Amino acid sequence: MTRPHAVILDLDDTLFDDSACTHAGLRAVARAHGLSVDPAELFARHAAHIRAIDPLLFSGQLSAHGARVRRFTGLLTELGAADPDGEAATLTYRAAYRQHWQLLPGAPDVLRDLRAAGLRLAVLTNYVREVQGQKLAHFGLDALVDAVLCVEDVPAAKPDPRAYHAACAALDVTPAQAVMVGDSWEKDVQGARAAGLRAVWVSRAGLPAPEPGVPVVSRLADLPAALGLVPA
Repeated sequence: MTRPHAVILDLDDTLFDDSACTHAGLRAVARAHGLSVDPAELFARHAAHIRAIDPLLFSGQLSAHGARVRRFTGLLTELGAADPDGEAATLTYRAAYRQHWQLLPGAPDVLRDLRAAGLRLAVLTNYVREVQGQKLAHFGLDALVDAVLCVEDVPAAKPDPRAYHAACAALDVTPAQAVMVGDSWEKDVQGARAAGLRAVWVSRAGLPAPEPGVPVVSRLADLPAALGLVPA
């Protein structure tokens, strides 16, 4: 890959281990409501509720808290909980989720390395600043990037081309000068490439890219080599 001028990174499951925190929160909710559900199934059902409700959150019709209450009310009702109290479940979930906050290995180091190489950096995330800003500030990642764009800061969420173009504008680079890095093939790779950026796919499972021509890393430590900054 030709050396880029800027790198735009996703946050959840790219720099921050959102999946681990989500599993912890869901375990706490299941225990509190006496539910016996396979963890993978619970995670998948929860994700489906997020996808269904996100448009209301992104459009401002629901707050982050309101979206959580609605999704847990729906999830608990779907699972047949005796008391599908979404408010109580939200508090249980958030306490456990917050307790298990963790970065993916090497996240601060790779940002420092990219900055030391002279690259401009941004975080582009499909979630609200109320939540994502707290994560970044807690781990000091906000001080390691030049711009943070949450869903309120862009005309439309990824994979809409306008999201990536807004991040490029914030970094004062053209799409051709930027690389998007993230774990979602649709939102971080396909969307970015369609918008004129290059992309690196973060596949923690080490899966090959579904399409040719896209560098893949299974750990953040390998990102500088994938970007052509050091010998692979």
